[in-house]
Amino acid sequence: MQNDAFIIKVLSTANTIGKILLTSGAEAYRVEEAITLVCRRFDLKSESFVTMTCVLTSAKKKDGEVITEVNRIYSVSNNLNKIDRIHKILLDIHKYEIDDLEKEIKKLQIQTVYKKNTLLISYFFSAAFFAILFGGKFKDFLVAGFGGIIIFYMTKFANKLKLNNFFINTLGGFLITILSILATKVGIVSTPSYSAIGTLMLLVPGLALTNAIRDLINGDLIAGTSRTVEAALVGSALAIGAGFALFATSYF
Repeated sequence: MQNDAFIIKVLSTANTIGKILLTSGAEAYRVEEAITLVCRRFDLKSESFVTMTCVLTSAKKKDGEVITEVNRIYSVSNNLNKIDRIHKILLDIHKYEIDDLEKEIKKLQIQTVYKKNTLLISYFFSAAFFAILFGGKFKDFLVAGFGGIIIFYMTKFANKLKLNNFFINTLGGFLITILSILATKVGIVSTPSYSAIGTLMLLVPGLALTNAIRDLINGDLIAGTSRTVEAALVGSALAIGAGFALFATSYF
């Protein structure tokens, strides 16, 4: 029997799944489909509305009363592992009772995919190999890798302070450009271009831009436009940071 407590638990669990998907980088239509699938599994007819700042789901009880669950979204990151894990859960959604599903989602929320050292090494080699990809040499590889380490610690510290993405990307563009210019001036590399571009690729919003296009194609105009603006702001922040660094170092 669908009592109030059961309906609220289903809505809360479905909305939490939607929030995890959205904050992990999933498209708006994928989030809405996931919420609908969970509610349908427990014979609950629902309507959901997803933007980049909130996940809202409503369901109507048999007496006509509407119950609504809202989750506010404060930040979005990239975590394809969580998206994949939830996708696998949804494929077997018929096997789950609501209590089991709720426990599984709570475990997923607190799960840490990679350890700090693993992420640190990943940042180093990702930036370093981007420098090679754009035509850099071994010394550009090393400078870009060091820049990747700077980006790792900068974002970690900035997230603790809860700084907004525009400031983080502006600071990242500034620090990495300064690093590459200094490496050039002391003779480590011949040009700052390769190491700077290689490291800045870590901050380029490729997934956000891709999802923006997919959301727009699927008719989610609000989410698609929001993601497009977000990607444009990140690109602008990187350009502002790099430009200011070039301006500052032109006097030395």
